[in-house]
Amino acid sequence: MRIPKLHRTIALLLDLSPWGLVPWFFFPWFVGSLTCAFAQDSFAPDSAAFFESKIRPILESHCLECHSGPSPKGDLSLADQAGWQSAGIIQPGDPNQSALIDAVTSDDPESHMPPAPKPALKPSEIQALRAWIAAGAFDPRTDPNGLDPNNPSPSIGPKKRNRIFEITDSDRAYWAFQPLAKPEIQPDDFHRSPSQKIDRLLPSNDLPVAPPGERLRRLYLDLWGLPPTFEQVQAFEKDPSADRWNSIVEELLSSHHYGERWGRYWLDWVRFAETNGYERDGLKPNAWRYRDYVIDALVQDKPYDQFIIEQLAGDQWAESQGYSPTNQPDAWREAIIATGFYRLHVWDDEPDDTLAAEFDDADDIMVTIGSAFLGLTIGCARCHDHKFDPVSQVDYYALLAFMRGIDPYGLSKTGGGGRGTGRIERILASPAQVEAWDSNRQNQIAELQKTLDQTLDTNSRSELETQIKSLRDSLPPFDKALAVWEIGSEPKPTHVLHRGDPNSPKQQVASRTPEVFSPFGEEPTSALEANTPDRLKLARWIAHPQNPLTARVLVNRIWQRHFGIGIVPTTDDFGNTGLPPTNPLLLDYLAGEFIESGWSIKHLHRIILSTQAFSKSSRPAIDPDAPSYYQPQLRRLDAESIRDSILSVNGTLNAMRSGPSIYPTLSQEVKDAANPVSVSMWLESPKQLQNCRSIYLIVKRSLKVPFLETLDFANSTSPTAIRNVTTTAPQALLLLNDPWLHEQADQLAQRLIREAGSEPNQQIERLWQLAYQRSASEQELHWANSYLQNNPQRLASLCRSVLNSNEFLYVD
Repeated sequence: MRIPKLHRTIALLLDLSPWGLVPWFFFPWFVGSLTCAFAQDSFAPDSAAFFESKIRPILESHCLECHSGPSPKGDLSLADQAGWQSAGIIQPGDPNQSALIDAVTSDDPESHMPPAPKPALKPSEIQALRAWIAAGAFDPRTDPNGLDPNNPSPSIGPKKRNRIFEITDSDRAYWAFQPLAKPEIQPDDFHRSPSQKIDRLLPSNDLPVAPPGERLRRLYLDLWGLPPTFEQVQAFEKDPSADRWNSIVEELLSSHHYGERWGRYWLDWVRFAETNGYERDGLKPNAWRYRDYVIDALVQDKPYDQFIIEQLAGDQWAESQGYSPTNQPDAWREAIIATGFYRLHVWDDEPDDTLAAEFDDADDIMVTIGSAFLGLTIGCARCHDHKFDPVSQVDYYALLAFMRGIDPYGLSKTGGGGRGTGRIERILASPAQVEAWDSNRQNQIAELQKTLDQTLDTNSRSELETQIKSLRDSLPPFDKALAVWEIGSEPKPTHVLHRGDPNSPKQQVASRTPEVFSPFGEEPTSALEANTPDRLKLARWIAHPQNPLTARVLVNRIWQRHFGIGIVPTTDDFGNTGLPPTNPLLLDYLAGEFIESGWSIKHLHRIILSTQAFSKSSRPAIDPDAPSYYQPQLRRLDAESIRDSILSVNGTLNAMRSGPSIYPTLSQEVKDAANPVSVSMWLESPKQLQNCRSIYLIVKRSLKVPFLETLDFANSTSPTAIRNVTTTAPQALLLLNDPWLHEQADQLAQRLIREAGSEPNQQIERLWQLAYQRSASEQELHWANSYLQNNPQRLASLCRSVLNSNEFLYVD
C-alpha cells in the first residue's frame, strides 16, 4: 500500500501508551502495520457553485467598494485570491483563526467591518463565510485587473464569458451538451457482452488481476459497505469463475444492504438531513421516510427516470396517472414521500429578511437539482450570468419559475418573531378516510358527553372527562410524510432579481429550460399537454432520454464509486470549471447502455463489476502521481462503512431496515461542548437499537454523530458528490480512544472466546478470519502471541488494534 505516514499520530499514540491504550511493546507490529490508518490525501470537491452563489455576492455587496482596485483601503484587496492571501486575513480550513471573521463579528466599532453606517453582515452571510473558509476558501477569481477574457494567460484557468450574454457556437459544441455518441461498431461486437465492450473501450494495460479474496472483499464493500465472511472468501477462492462471480453480484444487488449502502450516496448528493440547521435546528418531521424511500427505490431498481420524476413532481405525476390512497395506494404513497426532496434544505426560522430567506431556500433547491441531476453549477447564475458556463441569469430564474407554485417551507411573516411553519407534511391517507375517522371520533365524544350529563358520581365523571379530552386531543392515526404542497392553481410570478436581491425585481420570466439546451429543451416540454403542471414538465425534461447530462452524470458517479475516480473527475461539475471526460466514448457508451436498459442502476453495476478492469489489482499503480480512472484505487472506507464493519465483525449489527432514526449515546464531553439546544433535543435511543447500520442514525445539522463526523461525514448543508477524505490525528485517536470503540472491541473479544475458546492461537486465528477474512500468518501469530502473553485482559486491546489496521480500514 502506498500510504502517507502519520508521524504526529504515531508520536501521540506512543505518548498515550503508559495509560494502556496500546502497550509500548506492541508498537513494533502496531506502528508497522496499523498506525498509517488513512490512505488518501485530502481531496476537496469543486466549490465553484458555493462561491458564486453565496460568497461572491457578499464580497461584491459589502467589501469590494473599498477593498479592490489599484489602491484598496488598508492595502487589502478582496478582489481575488492573491489579495487576501497576501494580507493573510483568511486561513483556509480554519475560520476561527481568520481575521476576516474577526472583523465581521467584532463588537468594536473601530474594527468592525463593514464600518458604520453601512449595514452589518447578516448571520446567514457570516455563516456562509465561515463555511467557505472551513471548506478551504476556494476562490476562482484570478483576473482582478480586467484582462481580456478572450485572451487569458495560460495560468488563469477556464475562460470567462463575455459580459454581454449570448449562446455561441462554442457553447453549443461543448462536450456535455452534445447528444450521446455511440462507439464505432467492430465486427466482433455482436458477440461481445456489455462488459467486454467496456473493456475494449479502455486503454490496454498489463496490470495483474487481484487475488480472489481481495476482489471479493472489494465487491462486498462496494455494494454493501460490509466485508464478506471468511467462509464466503474461502468458497470463492475454491471457485473464482465468472459464473460464480456474477451469481455473487446478483446476490448482493438483491439484498437490502445494497440499498443501505448506495442510498447513503444519494443522501449525500441531495444534502439530506433531518433538521433545519441554524441555532434552534428544529426537526423536519418524518424526514426519515424520504431516506427509506431512497433505500427501497434502489433495492427495487426503480428506473432512474421514474426516480427523478417522483422526487421532483411525484404528487403531480401520481395525479396525472389517477393514483390516490385508494387507487394504486403504494405507488401514490411512494410518489408523495419522494417529494420530501424539496424539504431537505436548511431553513432559518427567524431571518433578517423573510422574502430574501424564501429565495435563499429556493436557491438551495436549485443548486441541489443542478448538482445532483445535471452536474451543473446553476446557482452561480443567481446574481449575474454564469461567469464560465452558458447559463444566464434569465435562465436561472426561468428554471426557478418551474417551482414557484410550491408552498414555501415557512410562511411569509413580516416583523420580528421569525417565520411560521407552512404546509410541509401530508397525511398518507385520502380525505374520505380522514373524514370517516373524524366522524367516528365525534360520535364517540357525543356518546360520552351524553353519558357524562347523566352521571352524578364524581369518580365516574372524572373518568369520562378524561376519555373525552383524550378523544378531542387525538390526531388522525395515519402516517405522515415530509412532502411538497402547491399554493394553488397559479404559481407566484417570477422576476429576474438584480444582483439576486428580491427587493430589486426586474423583468418577469416564464418557466423554460436553459437556452443552450434548445432545440432539445423545447422538444420534451412542448410535446406535453398544455395543462401539464410546471414541476412535472421540469422533471420530465431532466429525465428525458435526449437530455445530454442526466444519464452521463449518473453513470459517471457510479463508475467513480467503483473505481475511486470518475471518467469525468469533477463528478458534480460538467461545466467549464470542471474537467473534461478522460474517455468520452466510454462515458457515452455507459450512458446509452443505461438508458437502453430502462434506466436500470443495477444493470450498470452488473456490466461494470463484470469487466476485466474491475478485477485488476490496485497495485502497483499505473501512475502513482496521476491515478487512473480504469484502475481500482486504494481507498479508505467511509465513516459509515468503518462503523458498520466493526459491528458486523463483532456480531452485534442489528437487523433494522426502516423507521424513525436512532439517536446514539453521546459522551459527556460532547454534551458539554455542544449547543445546549441541540443536546436537549437529542433523545437517546434504547441501547439495543443503537447497533443499527449508520444510515439509520439521526442526521442533525448542528450536532452530527461524533464518530461519523470525525471520519469525514458529509456536511449535509450542500450537495456532496465526493466527500473530503482527510488524514488527521483526531481520527486515529478516535479509533483507539473512543468509548464506543472500546465497547465494540470488548464485544469482539467476547465473540472470540465464544467461538474459539481460551487458547490464544485459536483466538488470534478467529480474529484474523473475522476482521481480515483470511488466516493469520506464522509471523502474525508470533507477534500477537507475544503481545497477549496468556493475559486474557489484553484480548480486547488486540481486537481494538486490529480494528485500527490498514487492512481493516482500507479497500484495495
